[in-house]
Amino acid sequence: MKTRLHYITLCVVCFIGCISITRAQVATIPFENDELMFIKVKVNDHDEPLNFVFDTGASTAVLDENIAKKIGVTANYQQPTEGAAGTEMYNIALSQTFHIGNISIKNAHTVLVDLERLAKKSNQQIDGIIGNNIMQQYVTQIDYDQNVIKLYNDADEIQGKEAYKTVEATFDYSQIPQVNLEFTLDNNQKFKGNFLFDSGANMTFLLNTPFVKEKNMESLLEKTIENKAEGLTTSSSFKIGKIANLQFGDFTFGEMPIDLSNSKAGVMASSEYTGILGIKIINRFNSILDYKHKKIYLKPNNSYANVFEFPRSGISLTEEADMIKISNVITAAEAYEKGIREGDQLLEINDVTVEDVRKCRKILRQKDATVKLKLKTNKGEIKTISILLKRLI
Repeated sequence: MKTRLHYITLCVVCFIGCISITRAQVATIPFENDELMFIKVKVNDHDEPLNFVFDTGASTAVLDENIAKKIGVTANYQQPTEGAAGTEMYNIALSQTFHIGNISIKNAHTVLVDLERLAKKSNQQIDGIIGNNIMQQYVTQIDYDQNVIKLYNDADEIQGKEAYKTVEATFDYSQIPQVNLEFTLDNNQKFKGNFLFDSGANMTFLLNTPFVKEKNMESLLEKTIENKAEGLTTSSSFKIGKIANLQFGDFTFGEMPIDLSNSKAGVMASSEYTGILGIKIINRFNSILDYKHKKIYLKPNNSYANVFEFPRSGISLTEEADMIKISNVITAAEAYEKGIREGDQLLEINDVTVEDVRKCRKILRQKDATVKLKLKTNKGEIKTISILLKRLI
């Protein structure tokens, strides 16, 4: 009898514990890890889930203007908004509501802008972007091993938090956390600085224009190559270089490519920050973002020790009207030397008709492989070119 009573008591204690845990965790939001983080969001009373990028660098919510028209969201006014590469006038819709899982973010002032340029460079459609609106209200745990975002009212409610390392973060008017990094060049020179913690930036990290110029960074790197980046409404050029290692809190990484900004306006031209820390480093950690107490907690996940990818093909792809086209070619690449140009349509890779831009990008990232590309030029000429996918820096 005593044993049975003891068993019942244990069950009751466990049940109460489960209730406590359930109440502590506000929501669990699944995400798709497809270079960027994609979550499903419903806007206002519209029933169709939309594809949003979850972005720690998004200080305000963004909705694609074409989607906005479709679901009846209209702008209340215009205001200048600063982005990564510059300041532009954007339409603002006041007091929108975003439904994410079982939570609702209300009274969210939302930028309406054409996201087609960004979507073409992504593997998925981008209907909107959200970040700070969620993280200002909840402690946010991002688990890349399980591909879920968990929301809490307090960081102490998170089981296993003691396994994470604390990284101090600072905030300013941008509401994007800043963290400190130290990096070492191949010539053993070391540099330190403050970087925006931006999971919406598809890079390792970037050095802002003032820092690049002040430190004469390009001349200190063994080699750089020029590339092109797409913003919300504009494109900008930048250089890619290589560093020997990176120190981020208690964590050390080996060689990796980095970006050098050439922007003359916007966040990447700001002297207030050394640069931007991107998702190719952020996604190697499971993280807890506690904006209220200005802390970030990090724990290495299953991808922590993966070797960093370096540019190989020099080719950027975009998907337009059921066609896969070349959107940029790095001039230092063999692809450029052999005549592949921006605007060419990609027809086949290794004698297989191309249909999925994601698969094409994956093939072009292979290490030391030779690929055969069949292309159609703007003039209608068909050409077949073989290139070796070797590291460009």
